Amino acid sequence: MNKKIFFIYSFIFTIISCSSSNNSTYFVGKILKKTNDKISILKDQTVLNEAVISKNGDFTMVLDSIQDGLYNFKHLPEFQYIILEKKDSLVLRLNALDFDESLVFTGKGSSKNNYLIDIFLNNENEQSFINSKLRKTPKEFSKIIDSLIDIKMLKFNNFKKLKRSNSISNIILKNAIKLPLYSKKEAYISTLNNKNNLNEIYQDFYDYRKDVDFNMEVLSNFKPYLDYLILRINNESYINIKDYSSSKLKYNLDKINFVNKKISNLTVKSKILRYMAFEFLLKEDNLTEIDSFLNEFTKISLDKNINLQIKQLYIDITSLQKEKKIPEIELINNINNKVLSSDLASDKPIVYVFWSYDQNSHQISLFNRIFEFLKHNNNYNFYCININSDKKKWKETLKYIENNKNIKHFKTANFEVMSKKMVLNNLNKMIVTSNIGRIIAISDVTKLNSLKN
Repeated sequence: MNKKIFFIYSFIFTIISCSSSNNSTYFVGKILKKTNDKISILKDQTVLNEAVISKNGDFTMVLDSIQDGLYNFKHLPEFQYIILEKKDSLVLRLNALDFDESLVFTGKGSSKNNYLIDIFLNNENEQSFINSKLRKTPKEFSKIIDSLIDIKMLKFNNFKKLKRSNSISNIILKNAIKLPLYSKKEAYISTLNNKNNLNEIYQDFYDYRKDVDFNMEVLSNFKPYLDYLILRINNESYINIKDYSSSKLKYNLDKINFVNKKISNLTVKSKILRYMAFEFLLKEDNLTEIDSFLNEFTKISLDKNINLQIKQLYIDITSLQKEKKIPEIELINNINNKVLSSDLASDKPIVYVFWSYDQNSHQISLFNRIFEFLKHNNNYNFYCININSDKKKWKETLKYIENNKNIKHFKTANFEVMSKKMVLNNLNKMIVTSNIGRIIAISDVTKLNSLKN
């Protein structure tokens, strides 16, 4: 056994031995090639505990009085699910540059977590195979999905016989297996619905829906569960596609009313409603329709925190309308000085674009578009805003980007604040303003060539 791992086990054993009534859960390990100095344990986006990772990659964390269930551990920029039970003594080892594929757990509680990681990896590997079958008949497609579920559940039942895990852990693992495959059935239904071919689906095709409870709080922070519910709600609210051909608003109102009738658990309900509100507001550009949606939404949503988030998003959206001054943001220029966007002088209209050195393909595509555009049109200045936190890495990346008098580089001083003010829901967003910062258009960098000469 590795000496470091042996030391960690000895450390855990020593602490646990000090008290026979100790209910603490231990999470320790080693992270090779760490990408951050910290590792955190979260429950539904709330940080429960955080540990500093040593120069050698070691960390130790003690969690007191936790409830058995699903958590996340986060080592930026990555995160992963983890199942924790009282008195677990879990040892993690991973290479942060090969995150999911290198994840290995040992110690008490390791078997269920290694099994969960295997489920995720297998699901990823099956994606292209399942997607290639979407043109099959309903019976053929259902048979493929059902066969995969049968094989996986047989393996899982054997696992349960060999390894003891409590009922909550078993619920999580069972749904980790089934829900991604049930989601594929919902995606199949959606495809046929968009073609007005729902009549091709035989009634028994829908039997799998009886296997999923809309009100499982134990899964309320589990993405496969929420993804499935959203797909299913979209499908069940969209039975007659012709009803919504001229109104996205009516469709979205029907969805939130469907949620109100079907979901009673407040945690699950709030999560789904929040997703639907963000999705509608971020895609809709008609303020009158947004007002109508929010009027109904606030009658249904009872979570004050989520309602405040939606209200703030609405305020941010209304601040980004044509003719308004672009919201003021704090930036860092390439000589490390903080500047306000309102203080940046420009002799031409400005195009704000956003990029990350962690998304190499997007970075290359973005700057290729800009340079190609500037060959034929130099009537705009580009303010290229990097969203990352590491100034040194940003400056290193800039060395490989060609200089151009129409391009100015900045880094956000506070990504969270900037992303909200700019309603930055994706990195392809493009905001065009006059030379004094009044908004002319909000678009997508793929439509860069549509700008006037």
